Amino acid sequence: MFVKALIASLLVAFVCVQIADSLVCYTCTTPNDCKSPKKVTCTNAAANETSHNLEVYHQGVRNLTSTRFDCLALKYTWNNNVINQIHGCIHPNVGACSLSLKPAYGHYNKTHCLTCSGNKCNKNPAGKMSSSTLTIAASVLGLLLVKIFA
Repeated sequence: MFVKALIASLLVAFVCVQIADSLVCYTCTTPNDCKSPKKVTCTNAAANETSHNLEVYHQGVRNLTSTRFDCLALKYTWNNNVINQIHGCIHPNVGACSLSLKPAYGHYNKTHCLTCSGNKCNKNPAGKMSSSTLTIAASVLGLLLVKIFA
């Protein structure tokens, strides 16, 4: 009985470790940087840094404090050329995709704006394993262990 409880506890711990980890986003501030962006673990400081980058182009950007974060991917174009890109952590209540551009940058187009809440979801999410896939795999493994030891 002790072995079954131990195995069940280890399985729950394995599944919950990913849930407890902090959100990781790609971060970059120029089109060249965004060709090979860095990864950052979201904190208030990282989210406020992204807000400061948004303040360059947008009006009404707020600096907030929270324990929830999203990843942001924002691309500006003008005459079909990529002028700038901003990727990073953001506080969800900033509303990055609905911010108005400053008059000096009113001719820019926001051709791509995405906020998402999955690890590294702000750069080409195709081909990566999601947390739900890991949860399903852990559940199947748990069922197999229960069948073996039951």
